Amino acid sequence: MKINLHQILAFNAAARHRSFSKAAEALGVTQSSVTQNVAKFEAVVGAYLLERRRSGLVLTPAGRRIHRVTEEMGLLQIQLEERVNEFTGLEQGLLRVVGTASNPALTYLRRFRERHPGVDLTFESANWRKCEEILKEREVDVVIMPEPENTENLYVWPIEHRQHVVLIPDDHALSGRRSISLRDLAEHHIVLPSSRSFARWRLETEAANLGVTLKKLMVVSSTAMAVEAVYHGLGVTVTSPDTTTLAQNLKSVILEELAEPYLVVAACNADARNTGTVKGFFDCMD
Repeated sequence: MKINLHQILAFNAAARHRSFSKAAEALGVTQSSVTQNVAKFEAVVGAYLLERRRSGLVLTPAGRRIHRVTEEMGLLQIQLEERVNEFTGLEQGLLRVVGTASNPALTYLRRFRERHPGVDLTFESANWRKCEEILKEREVDVVIMPEPENTENLYVWPIEHRQHVVLIPDDHALSGRRSISLRDLAEHHIVLPSSRSFARWRLETEAANLGVTLKKLMVVSSTAMAVEAVYHGLGVTVTSPDTTTLAQNLKSVILEELAEPYLVVAACNADARNTGTVKGFFDCMD
């Protein structure tokens, strides 16, 4: 049995949309055609490539390896179709965006929707490590995140510089300070998001460099949850005030060791930069 283009297109669409029915709709074929072509492709490969979960289809380890190659073929097809239809405008398609925070991602998505109302959008939040992973695995089209450590094979567009600060309730013992040292901060209860948070990584890296132990920690699932915990008087947290809407009783204070700003970027795989939806998104950032 040989591989044919229909099998590759069906597999790419199912992986991209995480659904056989949505893949069929995108390709303009029946769902049974998609599932049959994927099954034939799996038979040729000799391994299952997609796993069905409640959240949708997920690439298996073998699927991820195969998808790295088929996605490149799919990008060439997309570019060819766009060249053929370039005078009709961007009227359909799917753009998948993931960000470490809703701001400024939702602002750019609003601009994109205003210009291209026929294109379907998905937006999910993820920590900075996950953003980099799923972009390189081609599970997403664009990520908005702190600048990746490894930008090889990526197109990176700088957005803005941000600063990590300490969020403190008005009635906290540190609220009158203009700045705080890490050693002073370590004496108080600190609320931190999951271990893969960029703010937590910077904080703990700097603490290790200085030999400071953060003893009074409360770990929560997300940055939003950490801010909520601070609002309820459970401690202080380290985050960027630009990533969330602050309650009136919270104030931001400079953390001296993290005073240097970091860069927030939008990034995509370099070979996907000129595909229609991705190009349209970056055009909205001018």
